[in-house]
Amino acid sequence: MKVFKVYFKIIKRNLPTLFIYISIFIVFTLILATYDTGSSVSAFSEVKSRVMIVNMDGSTPLTDGITDYLSQKSVIVPEGKNASEIADALFYEDADYILTIPQGFSNDFLSGDHLLSLGKQSRPNSTASIQLDMLVDKYLSEFNLYVQAKDISSTDMASLKETASLVKSDLQKETDVVWTGAASSDSITKAASFSSYLPYSILSIMILAVTTIMQVFSQGDLKKRMQCAPTPATRINLNLFLGNLCFTIVLWALMVAVCLLVTGASVTDGRMVLMIVNALVFSITALSLSFLLGHAVRGPGAQHSVANIVALGTSFISGVFVPLSLLGDTVKYVASFTPTYWYVSAISDISSLSSYSWSDTKSIYFGMLIQLAFAAAFLVLALVVGRQKKRRTV
Repeated sequence: MKVFKVYFKIIKRNLPTLFIYISIFIVFTLILATYDTGSSVSAFSEVKSRVMIVNMDGSTPLTDGITDYLSQKSVIVPEGKNASEIADALFYEDADYILTIPQGFSNDFLSGDHLLSLGKQSRPNSTASIQLDMLVDKYLSEFNLYVQAKDISSTDMASLKETASLVKSDLQKETDVVWTGAASSDSITKAASFSSYLPYSILSIMILAVTTIMQVFSQGDLKKRMQCAPTPATRINLNLFLGNLCFTIVLWALMVAVCLLVTGASVTDGRMVLMIVNALVFSITALSLSFLLGHAVRGPGAQHSVANIVALGTSFISGVFVPLSLLGDTVKYVASFTPTYWYVSAISDISSLSSYSWSDTKSIYFGMLIQLAFAAAFLVLALVVGRQKKRRTV
């Protein structure tokens, strides 16, 4: 218990420094999570491309209908006076798509011969060309259905104008799409984004805090008194670990509170509960690793280097800063030997969770168990190292 009391005296003395560490990394995590959530696309928005229509067929119900329909779905730019102006419009990006209606196209289309085709020009690798090709083909297909169904001749202007009006009415109809699956709510999406960046902050804070406190116990008269004390080294290290565990719980609770406050997520949501538990498991793993490093790190400046190497290194290869989907198989294989990888994998599985059956959640629990296995391994190594240091001569 004496070691436990001394631990909290050291915590109290270093509280300003620890507060700075925690504040900096919380702000850093909030910035990353906010940027990541804000850059994601949450809704579809139709983009209007610039279209030039070169009409050589004159004014007919069919050509007027195409022009009117495209004007609703795109931005119509003035027609070029000659071939040079038309080519310049594409080159200078004044137009994304040029539709040329050849002379006699309406009569050819309505007669069913289809010997003439529309001229289509677009800039290389332009997605607008695909969209506009689909719009033009859609209009012509709809118009052709009415002509064939009513057996309308190319000279029956009244029927053709009526057909153009019917086609326009049909194409203006839209279908509302309603997602009936268990799609992630906006708050859960934000919580998942925030939680994905926690490993870097938690690891950095834990390494800096724990190594700072552990260095106090390994310096001067306090170290000599501990080496000469009849208390077993294992008990001393366990007391130190329990003190660090209390600090870890406080840090974890603080991170969870910030996450809930910023994202608006509810603890009644099962996915949020799993994220909180996953964060607790990773915090304990980070504690064990920091406890091990606390026995190995020497010197007041070394802890910052170690924190940067461990936290940044594991974050980059484990999916914190770079999504796992963009990482190669070799990098993922190497990352699988770090607890950060299993934490991020669990967050990814939780955010896309559709049900809470064992088949859907087993990968999440498996990731947590692997993190706990890492924690146990780090703790055993730390106790062994601490015992060996206790046995050294004063």
